[in-house]
Amino acid sequence: MVDIHTHILPHMDDGAKDVEMSLAMLRMEQEQGVKTVVLTPHFYREKETPKQFLARRQVSFDQLQKAIENQCELLPQVVLGAEVAWVPHMTEWEELPQLCLGGSNYLLLELPFSPWKSNMFQEIYDMIFEQDIIPIFAHLERYVKIQNRNYINEILAMETPIQVSAEPLLHLTKRHTALNIIKRAHIALLGSDCHNLTTRTPNLKAGIEATRRLLK
Repeated sequence: MVDIHTHILPHMDDGAKDVEMSLAMLRMEQEQGVKTVVLTPHFYREKETPKQFLARRQVSFDQLQKAIENQCELLPQVVLGAEVAWVPHMTEWEELPQLCLGGSNYLLLELPFSPWKSNMFQEIYDMIFEQDIIPIFAHLERYVKIQNRNYINEILAMETPIQVSAEPLLHLTKRHTALNIIKRAHIALLGSDCHNLTTRTPNLKAGIEATRRLLK
């Protein structure tokens, strides 16, 4: 299993607050059978430049890698990425490919909660067709009730990967929307979007088991 959306990298965002928490979260992933964890800290352009974020991410990653190497236990492989919040003109960033997952051309893209507009879609199409960067739309199920239905349908019609979070699949009142996205997506990817050890824990295994049960 691969957990494609996590906030395990320490000192980066509202996820793991230190290396010890990161290791504890990786142990939880290992216990669930996760073999690879993609580290996707939030990147917000209004807070820092891509260059500043990449430098900060590298320092954090080096700290985590060193701590992993010092552990006498098996832990999942960790891969660098980011959860990049969409902003206008982001396709102009020369560092954009460096924000993709594990050196690939797949970018975990967080769309805004404010009303979507046509310029956002034009930029997404430019990203795909001019830069050959494929967006993975993060937790699309969160937008279904607050965004224009036609825009949701347009995202699904792109046939790019859609990431659904495990958490809503574990709740009776939330699972219908998440399941509907999974059914309609050309490619659906499940991620834990874990942030800590208490309220937003690694839960990929439970999410997968729930999905299999509910889709029977």
